Parts: sequence; structure tokens; C-alpha cells
Amino acid sequence: MKELVIIGAGMAGVTAAQEARLLHSKEDLSITIITKENPPSYTRPQLTELLAGSIRENNVIFRDESWFKERDIQLIYPAQATKIDTLEQQVYYTFQGTQKECHYHALILATGASAFAPFVPDSTSPAFDTVFSLRTLEDVQKIRQHLALKRKKAAVLGGGLLGLEAALALKSTGVEEVHVLEISGYLLNRQLNRTASEMLRLYLERQEGLGIHTAVHVDTNELKNHSLEEVLRAICGDGVETLLYSTGVRSRIHLAKEAGLTCGKGIIINEETATSNPWIFAAGDCAEFQGITWAIIPSALEQGTKAAEFACWHLFPNQQKGKPEVYQQTIPRTTITIGRREAVSTGKAVLSVEEENSGLWKNHELGSPLKRGQGKEGDLYVNLVENVETGKIVGALAFGPRGSSVPWLSKLKQLVGKSWREIEIQQQNHAQ
Repeated sequence: MKELVIIGAGMAGVTAAQEARLLHSKEDLSITIITKENPPSYTRPQLTELLAGSIRENNVIFRDESWFKERDIQLIYPAQATKIDTLEQQVYYTFQGTQKECHYHALILATGASAFAPFVPDSTSPAFDTVFSLRTLEDVQKIRQHLALKRKKAAVLGGGLLGLEAALALKSTGVEEVHVLEISGYLLNRQLNRTASEMLRLYLERQEGLGIHTAVHVDTNELKNHSLEEVLRAICGDGVETLLYSTGVRSRIHLAKEAGLTCGKGIIINEETATSNPWIFAAGDCAEFQGITWAIIPSALEQGTKAAEFACWHLFPNQQKGKPEVYQQTIPRTTITIGRREAVSTGKAVLSVEEENSGLWKNHELGSPLKRGQGKEGDLYVNLVENVETGKIVGALAFGPRGSSVPWLSKLKQLVGKSWREIEIQQQNHAQ
């Protein structure tokens, strides 16, 4: 019998286990998952909903213990993997205070990522117990305990998708005043262009009552010697009691690096999701492919599936129908919802500042761009990006009230690849 070991029970790890079991029965392949989480498998994107109180803890469970038992997948938790011996093909881990080991023929690393916290005040700091991250169930519990006594004013550092969701969640819990602090010039600068971002900002300020601050820098190192209120007073005014970091994640690569695997920002994988060791694969938030660590659900699912396929193909080369198709770069499919607003995009929908100034690309807004203070509740904004050299549309974005933009996705896909001149003529004929 061959032994497959997976470290991590998030989306990537569980997907890999599920795919491996579909490919081979328990008589041929034993599958063991080692995870430090308790409960072992839950969906992190729903933690903001849990914090807001709109769902219960059992709603975030991705797979419960019965799911693993039904598929003859051994689950070891909460256990901390401490070392990988690539020569003896052993994983060492700590379980219930005891050091144990587990042999593998193939190993899949799905160790995920941890929240990036620029500075965490310790007990000697005036800001101790006022700064938090939101990445685990334990984080949710800590924040809730804090908010039970501190509900006047909070700030979220980071105006990305998770940061905005966290800000709305804090507001839902009863925090009277919530501010969002974003270092770049506008919110969601990877998912929205400036006009759509400005529409979002207006909505968040007017309808949700958030304080939005862009192009601001917070020196979190000042929290070492100053209180949170002192550090944020110039931006948020007096009385800030809570700071929630939403400044991105960092791949967990420590275990892989100590095992001698090649790492960059993440554990570097090839098109078979194999690491620099042919019997060790990686998937999900910890993996880096072609210089990118996505840290999004689509990549976790795609890489998890491929890691299982190729691990099994290497373990059972004579039992497979053929070599699996290689992993190709995940193509992000953007559909985001913030409160009562949503956006969809396809292709090259958002230009960087450098691209906007290059003269090689051109934005075409369908409808007049909104000026600050003039947005209406029902406004729907659509933007097309043209490749000037070819005259073809290469990306499209729609933003508007919840329920209005998603139906546009199929239309946007149809527009990509068409010439802008053709679309412009259709627009003129429609207007007449």
C-alpha cells in the first residue's frame, strides 16, 4: 500500500484528499491529513460573516469529521508538523504534547498562509490588546471578546476586499464608528478602476457610514511606545480602541525551507505542482507558480486537484489511464460583493497607472463617469479596455447595486475580443 500524507486541511488540502480518494481506494492508498487547526477544516472567507454575527460557527465548517471517516481519510488534529525528512520520507509532528512521525511515499504541502501583521504590540506596549488580525476562528473569538467592552471606534488597516468586509462586520457588531485606512490612492485597486472605486467609496460613506481614508500611511512601529489612539488620532480623531490588520497574507513556507525545498514568496511548484523534490507537491496559499502566489479559492481548488492527480500518477504509473493534464496558471474570475454593491470583470479589466499612461491601452466608459457626491443608488457603471494597437476589447468591468452587475458577466465576455469601433457603432444606433 502507498502512503499519501497531506499537511493542511484547508481548501487545497481537502480537495487534494478528495481527488486522491476518487482515484484510488483505501486498499491501494492510505491518506493522512495533518493539521494544526481545531476544528480541522473551515472556510476562511466566511470569518467576516461569523464576526458580523450573520452566521454561526458551524456554518463555516468546510468538512466535518464524518466526511473524512466516510472516505477512509485519517485526520490528525490539532497537530503541528515540525520537520520533513526528505531522505527517509518522514513527517514529524507534535500531537497532544508528544513528538510523532508519519511515513509518506508522496507528500502534499497545503500549509496555507498567515495574516501579515506589520507590528504586533506586546505586553510592554501601550497598544497591547488593541491590535488584531482576522485569519482564524481563534482570531474571531479574540476580537469578539475585545468588542464586548470596546465598541466606540475601530479602524481597519487595509482597503482590500477582506478589509472592507471586516469593516462592515465591525459595524454590524455595533461598533459606533469604523474607519478604513488604505495606503494606495483608492479602494480595491486590483479589482476596480478609479471610477468604480469612487462609486464604492461614496456608497460606503453614505449608506454604510464608514470613514474612508485613502493615500494614508500608518507607521505601525509607533505602537511600540504609543497607544493606538495616539498613533491614529491625526487620521481618525480621538478615541480609537481597536485596530484590525487586513494587510494581506504571507505563505507558510518555513517547513518547506527547512526541508531544503526551493522557495520564493511561496513554495515554488512546476506545472505538475511538484516542488524541487519530485515526491513532494504543494497547493493553495503556500504555493508559488510562475512567480505568483494567488491566495484565492480558485487556485486552491485547481492546484489541490492537480497535486492529487500527479502524486497518484507518480505513485501508480501503471494504473493510470494516462498522464494528467498539467496545471496552467489560474485565471482569476472576479465577482465581488461589498455590502449592497457588487462588481464583475473579465479579461484585462483594470489598468495600472503605468499602463494608463503608456498609450497602449484605452478605457471606454459606457455612461458618464460619476463625480464625487453625484452618485445615485441605482447607478450601473460599465468600462471596457481597448488594446489601441489592435482596436480590440481585452477586458471589461461592471459595477453597481447588488444583483445588477452579475447578469452583465455574460455580456462582458461577449464584448471581449470585439473591436471598439463595432461596439461604438452599436451604441450610437441604440441611442438613436
